[in-house]
Amino acid sequence: MSNIALSKNKLNWIILLILASLIHNNVSASNFFPPRTRLTWVNGIAHMPEHMSDPTYVISRAFGNVDVDYCFNPSAMTSESDYIGFVKDGVQASTHQMGRITPEVDSLVNHLRAALKLVGKSGKVIHIAHSQGAVITWLAARRLTREEMRRIEVICFGGAATLTTSEFPFARCINYYAIN
Repeated sequence: MSNIALSKNKLNWIILLILASLIHNNVSASNFFPPRTRLTWVNGIAHMPEHMSDPTYVISRAFGNVDVDYCFNPSAMTSESDYIGFVKDGVQASTHQMGRITPEVDSLVNHLRAALKLVGKSGKVIHIAHSQGAVITWLAARRLTREEMRRIEVICFGGAATLTTSEFPFARCINYYAIN
């Protein structure tokens, strides 16, 4: 199995560990999802469309089987063994870290605005970002209004960028990183 598939397995394990922690602490989905809340997520590098269902399912389970709307960040990879595409994904993520706006950023801005519209003025969006998805979220935040950000909670894990409420007026920002 390739290193790319292994990293997806790590992603699933991280999500499962978060779920186990929530269950152990008797945290119910209603704590996270008051009425009019949407859960969204954006993936990192090396995710092809067929890779989206597993993490989406795990995220849904972790949050009490709620619907999850994902914003697909497409990969340059054409197969799991396409290392040239993997390198291209890494290069694109690096340009994102330098502040380059791409169609993926615009897509996420539209995705978050659509989710905010669905929940209405008193609703919230909980947005999860993994790896490159965190830096795409960081760039998208520069295009959102302060009012829009106040209605979004951001959870990043393994993020290529760290989002904080001191930089952006999100309702809440949580960043998870592995320490080995």
